[in-house]
Amino acid sequence: MFNNPFPNAFGIDIGDLSIKIVQLRNVSHRFRGSSYELMSARAISIPPGLIVNGELQQPEQIRHYIQKLLQGRNRQEKPIKSPWVVASLPETHGFIKLIDIPKASVDIIEDDIVIESKKHIPFTEDDKYYLDWQIMPKDDQENTRVLISAIPKLIADSYTYLLESLGLEVIALEIEVLPVARAMVTSKKEYRGEARALLDIGADRSSLILYDDDTVQFSISLPYSGEMLTTALSQKLKISREEAEKNKRTYGLAYKNQKKVWGVLMEQTRQFADHIRKGILFYYSHFPNTNRITHITMCGSGSNMKHLSDVLSLELKIECRQGQPWKNLASKKEIHVTPEESVGYATAIGLALRAADNPFFKHDSI
Repeated sequence: MFNNPFPNAFGIDIGDLSIKIVQLRNVSHRFRGSSYELMSARAISIPPGLIVNGELQQPEQIRHYIQKLLQGRNRQEKPIKSPWVVASLPETHGFIKLIDIPKASVDIIEDDIVIESKKHIPFTEDDKYYLDWQIMPKDDQENTRVLISAIPKLIADSYTYLLESLGLEVIALEIEVLPVARAMVTSKKEYRGEARALLDIGADRSSLILYDDDTVQFSISLPYSGEMLTTALSQKLKISREEAEKNKRTYGLAYKNQKKVWGVLMEQTRQFADHIRKGILFYYSHFPNTNRITHITMCGSGSNMKHLSDVLSLELKIECRQGQPWKNLASKKEIHVTPEESVGYATAIGLALRAADNPFFKHDSI
């Protein structure tokens, strides 16, 4: 479990407006369990338009920003010399879902999974896509749980080509909801009779991830982001984007003395809560043997907005709080990254956790 054939492999999260890298050192011990030390955590902003909705519009320019991160942004940051990388793929283009196949796992062949997957995947026969799966443990001997994921080949290949053009060796690609769950779900805790929702709120997009029965069940993209809120403030209050961004960061959902800002952001946030509510109800009504969601864990840079967790908790009647994305490192060493910055690294941390272990060893869905 602790032997990694790819020394110093790292995780890279390529988003529409930023790129983040996290590199961990595996210091796990046979008797003390899994443990990791942070080697590097770095991020760089990229201009709008280079990546749009997860599609690489200007790969050569993106390449320059990744080069800068790898080399180090200043003298204090040492270059990352390892060629091995685990990278994220955009959730907006991917599909992930837990399905049941009415057959014992020992009797399942690849064709069973491919045939059953076609009933769920939102791609047509003419679409070219990659399909991956993982058989999940279950006590029921008559049915087999399989976590399936799919993404168009055009999207996955474009990320692979980009990274290979930098001399990197891609050892794994993951739809971003999986590394988010790997970082944000407490690995040593057993969730019995309860489910968790993960809310990843980014600068450019958001995702709702349902985690239940020891695995990711499904995820959906939601129309809410830091950029969307800034645009709404700018347009409705007729102010510059710079002023809108400043107001959003300064006041957030605080009502006192800023009723106009509060009104715009509250309108967007209530719509956001409604989308979350519908996603949860969809889960309850379309998935068998579901547990109640007792907590919503937030991450992503957008989750830093003042009073957002309080408003969502009131709207949804479910406790909603920011999570701790470094917790599964189980490290005694202090991590010098602020809590506000840390939540934005959730995807990169989850990727780095897989990179620091043997990335081909699958002991569970995350």
